[in-house]
Amino acid sequence: MARKPLKFTTAFGVTVMVLGALLELGAFFYHLGSMVSAETVFTGAIVLTIGHAFYGIDNLFLSLLLTFFSSIGIGYYVLVQTNSWLWSIVAAIAFFAFIVTLFGFRSSIRNKHGIW
Repeated sequence: MARKPLKFTTAFGVTVMVLGALLELGAFFYHLGSMVSAETVFTGAIVLTIGHAFYGIDNLFLSLLLTFFSSIGIGYYVLVQTNSWLWSIVAAIAFFAFIVTLFGFRSSIRNKHGIW
């Protein structure tokens, strides 16, 4: 069985996902509840989502898990900013729905690209 060559987008996606997860996890435990922690967790969540988009995971469970992890980071950022659990939950759900919709849109474009 022949190995597929490593693509730039795959390597970039994996590298950025690891970096985003490390940022998000590390910042969550560093000065918990501070603005520095919240901003770094937010940055990690966005970086993780960008890496997820570049890598293009085919496994639905893993894709939803990464999106959930990112949305928790967004929710944490909103919680530190507003001190409101309600807005934090709303922001996390809205971000999750937005990313799932974008990834669904991306996959439909990929599927229809061959017939254009």
